[in-house]
Amino acid sequence: MSAARPRRRAQRGLTLLEVMVASAILIMVSTMIWASFDQTSKLRARIGYRQENDYLMRTALGRITRDLRGAYLSLHVNQTQTLLAATTQFMGRGGGSGGSQLDMATFTHRRLRRGSHEGDACEVGYRLADRRGGSGMDLLRREQARIDTDPQHGGVLDVLVPNVRRFELKYFDATTEQWTDVWDTTQATGQPGRLPARVRVLLSVEEGERREERVYSTETPLVMTRVLTFGLPIY
Repeated sequence: MSAARPRRRAQRGLTLLEVMVASAILIMVSTMIWASFDQTSKLRARIGYRQENDYLMRTALGRITRDLRGAYLSLHVNQTQTLLAATTQFMGRGGGSGGSQLDMATFTHRRLRRGSHEGDACEVGYRLADRRGGSGMDLLRREQARIDTDPQHGGVLDVLVPNVRRFELKYFDATTEQWTDVWDTTQATGQPGRLPARVRVLLSVEEGERREERVYSTETPLVMTRVLTFGLPIY
């Protein structure tokens, strides 16, 4: 009898308390592993979203600065039009709740169709507009291949940046050495016959689940700040 007791004692299994402790430890380890993977997944998604946003904003700011560097004023007119007046204009309105708005003539048009009667000059406009079918605002870019006497309308509208919170433009006046929110070459009290020396662009979007504001900005000089008069007849 005494020799059989150790054998029966060695064949016994785990107690209920030991099973519960082992299960609790396993649950804790599994929870920690899941939390680590979940945090890594969220961080990866956040970084990926930010990289996409950065690429989109760099592309948009590059497009805006390219149009600004090609902006120009000219005394040349289209002889086939009824109104023989200078049609190239640069009209920048200040911010407020609707953001800045800009309409101008620029040498940044690209011909997409072979044989089309289009040149490098075009009308380009930027403004914020309410998003269709949802909340928020989008930054729109308007382009018209042919310049006419109405620089604020016509052409094709495209969404350049979605979900924009702010769009602000400031213009540097070289004569006063000050920044201003408005630049209008159509008014005698504005800045007729000249363009700003530099333009500062500020663009912000909402980012993440908390809809935090992320601001992007740049500054670019304008190349042709004076009116183009080459080729005009001399009286």
